[in-house]
Amino acid sequence: MKGGFTITPFPELRVSSIDRQEMIDLVDNYVEDYIDKYKSFVVNDQCKVNAQRWQHVKSRDKLHVYAKRAPKGISRRRSSVRSSRGTNSSIKDLSVLLGVGTFTGELEDLMFGVVNPTLDSMRIKASYVQDFDNAAVLCSIVEPSKEEPFQSLVIKWMSIDPPLQSTKLAKSRDFVFIEATGVVEYEDGECVGYQFLHSVDFPKTGPLPNKIRGNLSAFSCFRQIGPNTIGNFSCATVDPGGDAIRFILTSVVANFLLSATNYVYCGQMKKLAWLLQHRRSVFQRPELDRKQCVVCKKSTGNVIGSIGRRVCKLCGGDVCFSCKIHQRLSFLSICGKLVQRKVAFCGICVSASTYMDVWEPATHEAKELEDCSAYTAFTASSTYTFLDSLRTSLGGVEL
Repeated sequence: MKGGFTITPFPELRVSSIDRQEMIDLVDNYVEDYIDKYKSFVVNDQCKVNAQRWQHVKSRDKLHVYAKRAPKGISRRRSSVRSSRGTNSSIKDLSVLLGVGTFTGELEDLMFGVVNPTLDSMRIKASYVQDFDNAAVLCSIVEPSKEEPFQSLVIKWMSIDPPLQSTKLAKSRDFVFIEATGVVEYEDGECVGYQFLHSVDFPKTGPLPNKIRGNLSAFSCFRQIGPNTIGNFSCATVDPGGDAIRFILTSVVANFLLSATNYVYCGQMKKLAWLLQHRRSVFQRPELDRKQCVVCKKSTGNVIGSIGRRVCKLCGGDVCFSCKIHQRLSFLSICGKLVQRKVAFCGICVSASTYMDVWEPATHEAKELEDCSAYTAFTASSTYTFLDSLRTSLGGVEL
């Protein structure tokens, strides 16, 4: 993470109660539509991608990203249009991507890693996931609650610096969008988590200097399909907002979809950091023999045993060189600076943290947010535009 997160590059954005409810309804419709596409992909397509329509871009473990193949003749026609009209081509070079596959983890840990409704939580998430270069929260529409700690709807801004930017072959892009997260529970008890990003436009959030405004629509849903196994289905459409080297943009978007594999890790590290800050006393064991490793019971009191010895920061027990586990955790200092520290733990505490129910830290985090801020309705209309053309582009895609 480059540490470029900021309060906001725009004047204060206020959303009316009418616009707020309209955004909530629109997001609900989008989420329902995309989850239906996922169900169709599982039931009708048997989770198989049509290689004639989709070209493999890259993979990470068992998660794969594909780009929509351009129909024959389109590439040649685009070149002709660009040469005759310059940069003012009326044919948009949209990148349409599909992500499918599985990765290791539990759904609740993943959703704890996904939800990031504030600037501080965005910074923490980015330190683990490495998904954004620069971002800001413009306005909160729906905040997590103790009843639904993973549900959020926030208006955000982000900037992406593509590869080769320093050579001026690819300029930095920025996006103004809504991000929605949550969990949908069905009558049979099955839960599907989701993350939805979609461009919006406000009069106060015009283009910034040295940035090209792009538009995006990206949806990811997650389902527990087995013990410690999560199924992932993602769709993304991106309009670069100007001339761009297509393969560079495709690679950037593909990396964003693949970053979902880090969400579980993010959630687990957030749990571990929360335990250090709020539940360390529960793990402390004063009766421990300080001269032996709490894991393997080897002596740490002699010269050989003391080499590389550490103290578990959670339980306070001695850990030998072979049994110690270092985790790089992210915290916010009193002055608001993001601090990353390499912290030593024993395997017993790391295992307890991994299998700990995420509900307590998630609801605690939501309660803290409720206590320090609340949504305020404003009478003035924000006059926003919800860019529906991207949905149309993705909606016609056959898997």
